[in-house]
Amino acid sequence: MIPQETIEKIISLSKVEEVIGDFVALRRAGSNYKGCCPFHDEKTPSFVVSPAKGIYKCFGCGKAGNAVTFIKEHEKCDFWDAIRYLGKKYHVEIVETELTEAEKQRRDIRESLNIVNEYAAKYFQKAMWETDEGKNVGLGYFIERGFTEETIRKFQLGYSPQKKDAFTTEAEKAGYKLEYLQKVGLTSVGDNYKIDRFHGRVMFPITSVSGNVIGFGGRVMTPANEHVQGGAKYVNSPESEVYNKSKTLYGISFAKNEIVRKDECILVEGYTDVISMHQAGICNVVASSGTSLTEEQIFLINRFTKNIVIIYDGDNAGIKAATRGIDMILAKDMNVRVLLLPDGDDPDSFAKKHSSQEISDYIDANKTDFLTFRTKLAVKEFANDPIKRAQFINSIAETIAKIPNQITRSVFIQECSNILNIDQTSFSNQVKTLLRLPTTPFKTQPKQTFSQTKENKVKIDQIETTEKEILGLLILYGTTTISMNNSHILSDIYEILYKEPYPNQPFNGLVKDYIYEEITGNGLDFTNETTKKIFDEYFANYEKYGEGITNYLRDFIAPEFVANILSNTQTIDVKYWYKPNKDEEDKKREEEQAKQLELLPIAITETLLEYAKRRFEQLKYEKNKEMKENWAQTSPDDMKKNLEQINKFSKCINLISKKLHHTSR
Repeated sequence: MIPQETIEKIISLSKVEEVIGDFVALRRAGSNYKGCCPFHDEKTPSFVVSPAKGIYKCFGCGKAGNAVTFIKEHEKCDFWDAIRYLGKKYHVEIVETELTEAEKQRRDIRESLNIVNEYAAKYFQKAMWETDEGKNVGLGYFIERGFTEETIRKFQLGYSPQKKDAFTTEAEKAGYKLEYLQKVGLTSVGDNYKIDRFHGRVMFPITSVSGNVIGFGGRVMTPANEHVQGGAKYVNSPESEVYNKSKTLYGISFAKNEIVRKDECILVEGYTDVISMHQAGICNVVASSGTSLTEEQIFLINRFTKNIVIIYDGDNAGIKAATRGIDMILAKDMNVRVLLLPDGDDPDSFAKKHSSQEISDYIDANKTDFLTFRTKLAVKEFANDPIKRAQFINSIAETIAKIPNQITRSVFIQECSNILNIDQTSFSNQVKTLLRLPTTPFKTQPKQTFSQTKENKVKIDQIETTEKEILGLLILYGTTTISMNNSHILSDIYEILYKEPYPNQPFNGLVKDYIYEEITGNGLDFTNETTKKIFDEYFANYEKYGEGITNYLRDFIAPEFVANILSNTQTIDVKYWYKPNKDEEDKKREEEQAKQLELLPIAITETLLEYAKRRFEQLKYEKNKEMKENWAQTSPDDMKKNLEQINKFSKCINLISKKLHHTSR
């Protein structure tokens, strides 16, 4: 386990905008940042990060939290893994206490698989740099390909020895379970054998966006050359709980920052294409690793930029490959261009022949929007074949119809009509016809059923909602001083319930103290498990944290809940993203905040009264239900007590209703 003081240090150092900025292209918007949400597919940025509050909030899908919850959500890991990630990022040494055998068994499988992959990556590097076989075969291959030592170490390239069980034997000796070696595809196991999946291959570690090794690609070798030694030339790790090929782009952890800086992602085919381009100084490059481009990979790129340049070989196969996946990119409202290299070149060879500036200049001069490229190509190919020409025009219309942005569609309709020399109106009508095609309806979710009656369920939901509103008042205004001339608004209720006067005096103090006295003094403790925990933690730890109690709740108790409360305040409201006049914005916000403070006593009064009314309605409902269920077994005296109790609840409800009507604004 990680010591509490270490956790607190790591959280205090973690800046939410820096953590999220490693995964999402953020752009400043006033005192906040905004970008495309990494948790759902969107075209217009609705994801907001507030450094001042230490939170993020997506106004599209509703995701919210702090730096730790972001890592948990994004990397699909638990709290401890998120803390380890942040500790590594902020260079905080984590000395964990010794785990018992039972605790080790309970460790998440995903963590174990990540640890195994990290071990394997280090093993393959060591095998290449520190053994004669590795130096001669693996390192010799990479050097022959023109890779520098700096590049080899940057991409953690390595070598898996020719001996069929060399890696597995060493891994088991080091304490790594065969079960996990199998799960990540490093070892193949049969009845009488254990074989390294990648034996005799040079190794290309595949990393996640955050830089964790999640899989491998291996190219087969022989001791002295690069001829194929049976089987596939390249072998990748199989799908696992940490590696999904369709959601992964090779090189993304190295390229993400440059993609954001240049606002453009260059997509190539293979590992060596990426490595050579990076070595040449073109670092906004990733690869689909030989797979057809997937929607998940496009979604991943869309986190960082809307501009994609696809580079393929300059032969016919490369031209055909460039047509795959384009419709999906356009459907995401992204801009895609294609770049064909000179015949005989691929990105790897082209990068080795030219300087960084020459490559950049070539890309800028030759990248072409894909539809124009396809159309010009077709004019030559189908010039004398009207049937194929008509088929091609229809296929172009289908592609344009997938573009969601109307202006972009219009531009391409005009451009393609001119190149194809066809009537623009006819072509436009064809696109419009395709746009009217029916879409597959969403599947409706089955209706939820509840064991409780509908009436009771509604009451419980209303109580929980009001408890959240009270917590919102505590989080936003708990340390604010207020004066309540009418003192305790529930004093009359206290007298009805307990038949004794409540010491009612004018209140002048902190909001938190007023709320606490009203809730606990009348026996109206929270009923919902989650809200009760937050309420209890607030008051149990206020003396320790003081005005920092909100940060404590945000970081350790209820990150998403607190983030949602804080994100509803004006300083992070999406209405203020695009304010042209900052002075006007600040003035309006100050006026709004002053108005809120002026109305705060009324808001507290109404919220507490509403909560008390709903609680007494629920108590009355439960008492009535109890009486009906136990009617036959209830004595006359108990029946009288029950009726008196119900009568008290009814009086409280009526009194509160009158108070609510009087205070309503």
